[in-house]
Order: sequence, then structure tokens, then C-alpha cells
Amino acid sequence: MAMLMMAFFVILFVMFYQKRQLSQEKKLREIEKDYQRLLLDTALNSEETERRRIAQDLHDDIGTMLSLTKLSLNQLSKLTVDSGVKEEQIMRKSQSLLEETILHVRRITRDLVPTTLERFGLAAAIEEFISKLEEDNNLTLSFHSNTEDAPRQSAKVELTIYRIMQELVNNSIKHAQCSQIEINLQINSTIIGLQVTDNGIGFDPEMIKENKLAGLGLLGIESRLAIVDGTIAYEKPAMGGCKAYARIPVVPTSATKPEPLHPFRREKAII
Repeated sequence: MAMLMMAFFVILFVMFYQKRQLSQEKKLREIEKDYQRLLLDTALNSEETERRRIAQDLHDDIGTMLSLTKLSLNQLSKLTVDSGVKEEQIMRKSQSLLEETILHVRRITRDLVPTTLERFGLAAAIEEFISKLEEDNNLTLSFHSNTEDAPRQSAKVELTIYRIMQELVNNSIKHAQCSQIEINLQINSTIIGLQVTDNGIGFDPEMIKENKLAGLGLLGIESRLAIVDGTIAYEKPAMGGCKAYARIPVVPTSATKPEPLHPFRREKAII
């Protein structure tokens, strides 16, 4: 009986020890997961901060210098009214090139820091992104959303969705050989759903990830989603092309100061 009791207590001790070890390992995995998430969050915040700094430098320094140069050229153009045809052509060419450079600097600044996203929300920022793409590409882009009456999300969540949308659309343009892209943004009480569908050649995401350089975009998307507890799935529709569907839990935030006008509809914005 004594040996049986001893064996019983030994078994209980081993079971208790193993259970404690498993619990500690689980806690360590959770700590490591939280640490990895913190590292990703810090890295992405640093990236966005650097984007903002570069955009500010472009706007304040380069943009101001270009604007002053444009004023100088305009004044010089008035002084050379009676010059020859060749000189006038050179002057107009210089003014045209300078104007084009100013527009490029403004575009780069807007791409680095999506101010429309901060002021008007996801739908307006996506519409602006699409309008710029349609100017430079022979693409048919469509956007559907039910966010008119939905509350604003946290700045981190909105920026995450916007960057993911950018990456998915840019991937379709660069690699899918597509002529149509559809973006669908739906928000309900619990989930934010972003779907990007194209009619291109499609791809296998697992094979892309094996090529570390080619899969950086997909890994970047997954890293951003991991920070906000989001997921993404890829499908190959029967009609061809590719469909990417990202899901992020809703975390409503209080509304910030509203802007008076919507940048596209030119009506009162409801935020």
C-alpha cells in the first residue's frame, strides 16, 4: 500500500509538473507573440513617421523652392516679351517642365502621407487613390462601400486598411496583367472587410512566399494585419483573376474634428 501510495503521488507530481511546464511554455509563447507584435508595430510606426518627415521636407523645402523658381520664371517671361521666337519657346518649355515637376512633388507628398485619409476617412482616400490611377493607366477601376454611415475607426486601423489596399492594387497592376480591378469595402458592427478582385492571370500565394524577394509585399500585408488582429485569404475565381479578402475586427473611436467639405462630392462630410 505504501508503494502504491508513493507511486500515486509520484504520478500526481509528474502530471502537475508537466501541466505547470505546459502553462509556462504557453505564457512564454504569448509573451514572444506580444513582443513580435510590438516589434512590428514599432517598425511600421517608424516607417510612417519617416514617410511623414520626407513629405514635410518635400512640401516645405523643395515645394517652396520650386514655387519661388516658378515666380522668377514668370517675372522673367514678362521681361522677355519682345525676345525672339526661339527664346520664347525655351521660356515656355522651362515653365512647363517646372510646372510638371511641382505636380510630381505634390503627388509624391500625397502618396507618402494620405492626408485625405486623416481628414475624410477610408472611402474618400480610396476614391482619391483610384482617380490618380485612372489618370495614368488604361484600367477600369470600381469601388463599392457601405461606409457612409459607419463610424470612423482608429487611425492605426484605417491606415492599415489603406496600405493593404494600395499594396493589393499595385500588385494587380504590376503582376496580374489585368484590365479591371474592383475594390469593395464593407463595415458592420464587428468586422471590416476589404476585398480586391482583378481579372488578371492569378497567382499562388504560397509559391510567391517561397521566393523571399517576390513575396515581400504579401509578407508586409500579413505583418500589418497581425498588429490589428486581422487576417487575409486569397482565392482564384472560376472566371480567372485573383480575389483577396482581408478581415479586421472593428474598434470604433470617437470622431475627430470634421472637415467641412468632401473632396469629391463637394458636400458636407458626415464623420
